[in-house]
Formats: sequence, C-alpha cells, structure tokens
Amino acid sequence: MTNSKERHRLSLIIATLGPSTDDEKELVTMLIAGIARQWTDGVDIARVVHGDGETVVTNRVNIFREQCKKRKLDTAIYLDTNDVDDKNFQDYLKFAVGISPKYLSIPKAFGLDKIKEAKKLLSDETLVGVRVKNQDDISDLDAFLENSNFVMVELDSKVIVDEKIVEKAKNHNCEPIYLAKMPTLMKGQVQSRDENFEIGHTLEEGFDIVALYDETANGPYAARSVKCIDEIAVESEKLRVNPFSDLMDKIFGIFKKKN
Repeated sequence: MTNSKERHRLSLIIATLGPSTDDEKELVTMLIAGIARQWTDGVDIARVVHGDGETVVTNRVNIFREQCKKRKLDTAIYLDTNDVDDKNFQDYLKFAVGISPKYLSIPKAFGLDKIKEAKKLLSDETLVGVRVKNQDDISDLDAFLENSNFVMVELDSKVIVDEKIVEKAKNHNCEPIYLAKMPTLMKGQVQSRDENFEIGHTLEEGFDIVALYDETANGPYAARSVKCIDEIAVESEKLRVNPFSDLMDKIFGIFKKKN
C-alpha cells in the first residue's frame, strides 16, 4: 500500500504470501506497486496460511513487516487456515496471539462457537471473520455475519448477487471480502476478458477488499496479479452507485440549468 495520502484506489488488496513471494524482489515489487511504476497502490494486506507451517509463516510475516517498515507502508497481516480442525484449533489461536494479525479467518464449517471463542481470546485489535466456501450452507449466514467482523466470500458471483451477500454483510457491520480467481495467470498467460468481467462485475456489488490466493502465493507472476486486480478495482469503483453523490450531481445540475 502506498504511503501517499492520495490513493487512486479505495479498495484494499490482499495478496497471499507463498513460495512465489519468498523471492524478496517479487515481494517488494508488490509492496511498492512498482512494475515500471505503472500503478500507484500496492498490496495492503498480506495473507498467510497456517498450513504452510508455523516457522515458515512466522518468517514470511517478519520479512513482510520488515520490508513495509523500511518503506513506511500502512499494511496488515491476515491469518488463514487450511489445516485446522477441532484437534488443533487451540494451536491455531495460540499462533494468532503470537503474531498478532489484524485479520483472523475461521471456516464457517467450524461453527459459530469457534468464532465467538476466538473473539474472546484475541485482543480487540484483531478482527475475527468467517470464511464462506462454495459448498457451505448459507441458510444461516446472517447469524455468522452478526457475530463476525468480516466475511471472506468464496462463493460464485451469481450467488453473491442473488443472495445480496454484500448488502447483508454491511447491514451487520461485517466487512465483505471477495476472493478473485484468475486461473489463466496461474498458467503464465495474460488474464482473460471473461475473468476481468467476472471480477469487475462482482466488485461493483460494493466489496471494499479483494483477495488473491494461489495467484500470488504460487503463480508465476505474483506482482502482475496484484497489478491486474488493482486495475480492475479502479474501474469497478467508478461504476458503483453512490446515492448521495448522485443526488448532489442532480442538485448541482438543476442550478446549472437555471444559470
């Protein structure tokens, strides 16, 4: 994330750290938003995955924070899991206490009690959220939104729109985060127009945070992936409906006509 007071993008971007970003040059490129300085705002939040091993994750977090500190960047850590169950959930929470992430994700399948437990254990500075996958039952989603600080949405765009996920989340003061997928970039190709449209159309729903998983963690073009999301987010923000802004435009338009 740029340290400038002026951003060209309001949305925040989450990039998952992994083998691709263990190359510090690639990591720094994402941070300073610098592929020939073609865009202004870099990564805002670094996602790390507990399943990569606590030693590996700790090292990635330390390097990320060190590089951010050097550049006076305002960034945050997002701790996620793909290996936690009832047997090692306490280890996951203990590890979270140790690295103090700003965001802690808990799969919906773990149940509401696990989210409440995490919120009691962790400090108020850590936001606890629910991760909703495609196979999850969302009939009781409102209860999770009410008790979560954020929701990581891994649902199909049609479900997001039809079920008004963004609207429901914000009504509960729960920040919706959208998972963007660009499989062509994983193959070393330029992202497709369909991918651009899918991501852009979904972001127009009102997501203020967008995440990348494998594209930055394991893909051949980690920094390029961030640049793609940056460009799509900028354009999608222009198309969002802002009732207050639209009202003011109409009022000023009336005055202009009278003059």
